[in-house]
Amino acid sequence: MIEQYDLSFLNLEKILKVLQSSQTREHGLVSDGGSSYNYGMPILEHPELLGLKKIIQKHIDECSLKPLKLINSWFNISNPGNELKPHNHPQSIISGAFYLSGKIPLIFPDTKVEPYPGLLVIFSSDLVHYTKPEIEQRIVISFNTEYL
Repeated sequence: MIEQYDLSFLNLEKILKVLQSSQTREHGLVSDGGSSYNYGMPILEHPELLGLKKIIQKHIDECSLKPLKLINSWFNISNPGNELKPHNHPQSIISGAFYLSGKIPLIFPDTKVEPYPGLLVIFSSDLVHYTKPEIEQRIVISFNTEYL
């Protein structure tokens, strides 16, 4: 399952400012850039991003027959040349990525998703996904879920 939603109506500049003011560190999947994965509070718990969290939760609810809750959220900032290594999210049911920038497709076994600012991609967590090297800075908020 891979679903796409256009959230480009949101104030993406405001979201970017929140991310840019948050701390990051190195992460194995981001060879050139930074990540908030397991560092600080889950990014969707930031007071200025609670509206985004509610919208994401609404779309998660549409994708699942059983109730799910967000268990973690983080963001990655990848510089040009960085690629996302193949991986999945084995401790999760449904995962997702909300794009603020980036042009290189997110590749799944049977499809490619063409990103744009404001795109929300929700997918089965067991799907392996990756990217080729990015041509511009890529900024993505990601999340995982579990059953209530």
